[in-house]
Amino acid sequence: MIEFKDSPFWKNYLEGGEGPADPMAAWNAHAEICATYFASTPEAKAGFRYAPEKWSVKQVLGHITDCNLIFLYRLTCIARGETQSLPGFDENAYMAHSRFDALTWRSLLETYRAVGQVVTGIVAGFDPAAWSRPGCANDTRITAEEMLRVLMGHERHHIRTLRDRYGLC
Repeated sequence: MIEFKDSPFWKNYLEGGEGPADPMAAWNAHAEICATYFASTPEAKAGFRYAPEKWSVKQVLGHITDCNLIFLYRLTCIARGETQSLPGFDENAYMAHSRFDALTWRSLLETYRAVGQVVTGIVAGFDPAAWSRPGCANDTRITAEEMLRVLMGHERHHIRTLRDRYGLC
């Protein structure tokens, strides 16, 4: 098992060094910005792919929603004191078995928003000590606060990709 601070994979999703002083406030601000960004994306652009084998915008949002659920599960387990190692997952296998492109943009947005509301409701119930509680996810020792940072950073990573490669402002 490696330490979170030594994981090059997880660090791809983090900006800056230390985490927020108030994880709940950081999540609320993040969720508002991201929800506004996705709501501003028109349905006409939702099927766009910047290259033939790349995910569509719909698939990217579906992937983010899937990951938010998985990361929330990990976050909740760690915050509640789970000592078992939590498994990783294969995002490409998940995508191969998804139907995101068959869904409407509106339905994908509604699901994304609903998952965001669940994140808000769950993390609001954490006691202050929960944020520093350690656990293990995907063979990495990580705290609940770091897991929330990964959830937010993963979402920001994909928004940067949508801006840079898909041309979605």
